[in-house]
Amino acid sequence: MALNEQQYAKVKDVFSQAIAAPESQWSAIVAAQADQDPVVADEVRSLLRHHRDVTLLDSPPQESTEPTAIMRGGAVRQAIDFVDPEVPVDTFLVQREIWEENRQILRRRLIVIAMVMSLFIAVSMIRLMTYHYAAVGYGVRVAALLISLGAAWVLHSDHKLSLRRLRIIELVVMVNAGLLASVIYLRMLLDAAIRQDVVMFVSINNWHFFAWALLILIYGIFMPNNWQRAAAVVFPMVLVPNLTIWLAAWIDPQIPLLLAQDTFGKPIPEVFVAACIATYTAHLIHGARLSAFQARRLAQYKIKRLIGEGGMGRVYEAEHLLLKRSCAIKLIQPERSVEGEALQRFEREVRATAKLTHPHTIEVYDYGQTNEGVFFFAMELLPGMNLREMVKRTGPMPAPRAIHFLIEICEALQEAHKAGLIHRDIKPANVFASQRGGIEDYTKLLDFGVVRDATLDLDPHTAAVEAQRITGTPDYMSPEQVATPSLVGPPSDLYSIGAVGYYLLTGRPPLTGGSLQEVMRAKLTQTPEPPSTHAADVPADFEAILMRCLSTNPGGRPGSAAELLNELRSCESAGRWSEEDASAWWTAQTD
Repeated sequence: MALNEQQYAKVKDVFSQAIAAPESQWSAIVAAQADQDPVVADEVRSLLRHHRDVTLLDSPPQESTEPTAIMRGGAVRQAIDFVDPEVPVDTFLVQREIWEENRQILRRRLIVIAMVMSLFIAVSMIRLMTYHYAAVGYGVRVAALLISLGAAWVLHSDHKLSLRRLRIIELVVMVNAGLLASVIYLRMLLDAAIRQDVVMFVSINNWHFFAWALLILIYGIFMPNNWQRAAAVVFPMVLVPNLTIWLAAWIDPQIPLLLAQDTFGKPIPEVFVAACIATYTAHLIHGARLSAFQARRLAQYKIKRLIGEGGMGRVYEAEHLLLKRSCAIKLIQPERSVEGEALQRFEREVRATAKLTHPHTIEVYDYGQTNEGVFFFAMELLPGMNLREMVKRTGPMPAPRAIHFLIEICEALQEAHKAGLIHRDIKPANVFASQRGGIEDYTKLLDFGVVRDATLDLDPHTAAVEAQRITGTPDYMSPEQVATPSLVGPPSDLYSIGAVGYYLLTGRPPLTGGSLQEVMRAKLTQTPEPPSTHAADVPADFEAILMRCLSTNPGGRPGSAAELLNELRSCESAGRWSEEDASAWWTAQTD
């Protein structure tokens, strides 16, 4: 069951208190702190059970570092800031994710091992029927076959076996294989001793050690362990073949004499070498799996897939591990994470977006930094597509729909401009048509990556750099963004809105050129053709508004986002884009 944010905080608090105390006090702590909320109590008890189980990959729990906090809309939001790279902020979340992954891997591999062992035993029983030694260990093989098949059946039929039960099954499977090998080779060694067949005895003895070396290697490679646990299992296994020989010698005093006939002996103890290789292999696989796990996880978030990429960073679909809330994670490009200026822009985008609460502005949930120094922030995941994709898919849209999107962009910009934020990169790709609360074509303004905060007092050097930097997308930036970047203000965003509207109606930007330089020169010297030149059924009042927005002179544009909003709302001749119209369009795309 998914937890809300209050329950999540309570689970974290109670769990942290419990693991800091002896196990005997866990029940009392949960009863005192969480019994008033059964969902929280159950979640804490589940985490404590996992914590108590012997795990494969995790280290002993350590006290987590308290996260710092940032402010958003008056409420404190956690920011992921790792002080110790070995200690994640939410230890129990990381452990829980690793535990579940370990459980699934261990279950699948035990099924494979049990089935392969069953097949091997069955084939050996059939082949031994034609050999002189058919009677040797036949009953043991039958018992081992039944145990292996039973283990495989339990593993396959129950997908929710706990990690502790899987450990028990692992022990049963491995002991079953070891006992089978030991009993069979003991019987064969004794039989060879009775026959006084030195060649046969030496061969059986060598195969005995080889079988145990193979079993040790299989365990080290296929069982996902850290090196400590692998060593604790495989090095005692090294003694078993020697113990079998000693037991055989105790039963039959002739065996030491036969061993003495092996003049070559065992200059290399293969079972010991196999144990060393298995331990080191387990260590390498453990490290690789942890690296892969960390690559898919950012603190509380599990990375699922790449959904977008831009100049500043990549955007991934992710999920909060405990709240089970889907979100989008934006990471600054690794090669740019060492650039101080790039990090400043990235942080500026987060802080600027976090100031805004309008429903048509993308919402930011979290901000932080990974152990490797990669900066990221989490924002709402939007189903749908951006306006550029929409036009590419079905061509220019009717005027009522274009007006609908521009109105909602203006509503979001009103708040941004009042907060002193100039977006500077409004374009079709940064406007998203989503679905929210059953409403189709719900507009979201994205990507404040080059936002200008007029309320900030920049140091002289930064101010000088900003004054010379041309930011934005040439096809949709205003003339002043090209000529005088330091004078960019709200009218620049209004120009971009006009350019977006032009694109939605015609499928092309207002001014084009063979290169970016030509487009930027055209911004300063040319007036765009009316959209009706390239598209039919463009209402005259809507066209007039767009052409005002595209005025080269900022003073010729609407005075504010609020004024432009009122003008767009007055375009009654174009008709109204209804929810039914939007729903019909989206339904047609999914058919």
